[in-house]
Amino acid sequence: MRKRIWKEFYEYLTYDYYGRRRWRPAAYGLLAAVAVILGMMLAAGIFALQAPPAAPQPVPTFAPPTATAIAARIATATASAPPTPTPAPLCPDDPRLWQLVEMRPFLDPQTEQPVQMLKPTYRIEPPCVYQGLWRDVAHYLFMSDPPTPTVKKWVRDVPWYWSPEPDFVYRDFFAYRPTAQSYYYDREGWRIDEVITPFTAVWTGDPDYPVLVYLYRDFADAAYGIHWKDGRIEGVWPVILHGGQVMRRVDEVLYDAQGKRWVTGDYRAIYVRMFHTVPEDGSWMWETYGIRGFRRSELAEVFGMKEILPERINPKEWTLGKPMKVGP
Repeated sequence: MRKRIWKEFYEYLTYDYYGRRRWRPAAYGLLAAVAVILGMMLAAGIFALQAPPAAPQPVPTFAPPTATAIAARIATATASAPPTPTPAPLCPDDPRLWQLVEMRPFLDPQTEQPVQMLKPTYRIEPPCVYQGLWRDVAHYLFMSDPPTPTVKKWVRDVPWYWSPEPDFVYRDFFAYRPTAQSYYYDREGWRIDEVITPFTAVWTGDPDYPVLVYLYRDFADAAYGIHWKDGRIEGVWPVILHGGQVMRRVDEVLYDAQGKRWVTGDYRAIYVRMFHTVPEDGSWMWETYGIRGFRRSELAEVFGMKEILPERINPKEWTLGKPMKVGP
């Protein structure tokens, strides 16, 4: 077998020339290359045998670091380390960091899936934003240095939820600092402990006041209204309710992006259903919508406010104004 392989290799490198074998030209190149490779390997081996052995190198030794050196290294590392970023505030006051999340609190009885309302409502995330809102609402309700708008202006074309049309209509609101307000009493002349509920938040598109929150202010069995200014009552009028036992007033608060406070919104006119009646107050919404509301007395207690309105009035002592008729 070996003889056959060598014979084939020999016949591949040679050719027959009239009965004699002659080397092919390529065979001379192959034999020359093999000779050069063998020569280089032989020379490398000879040089390796003749080279003197390498002298052993001493292992370097270092003195143990002193306490001063260790402290210096720590100080250097601390100085060169990047500064730790300042943690973000617990509740962002920049509205660009807020989100308005659509609320779908009601389920379809057939599919048991959340139902999207025709006019969707929204809450602010993170919910801690409402803490600042309630603080400023308390200052307004109790006339205790309410926030002054940075820019006094009309915020235009804000979606209004209470028109009968299926689509939104849009209304304007003026950012201002209130100096007077109206309030409501029952048939016996007792001050009503109103129920205040955040209904929805909306983006306004206004750079100075980018977010508006609509508040429900509910007065059960309202029978008399008063106008309060400069620490005293300036007028009293009867309230006539039909279609519901609770008078609901829709208020607005606007977020002042420069002042970082919530300011009061005023109306251009009496908008549709700005006042209307409902069967019960909005406290049932607090758990359903996931946004906590307050009674007026609770708000005063939480923020340390002093009640400024008289606990009771005697309508007979006043010349009553034009009756205020409120329906659904």
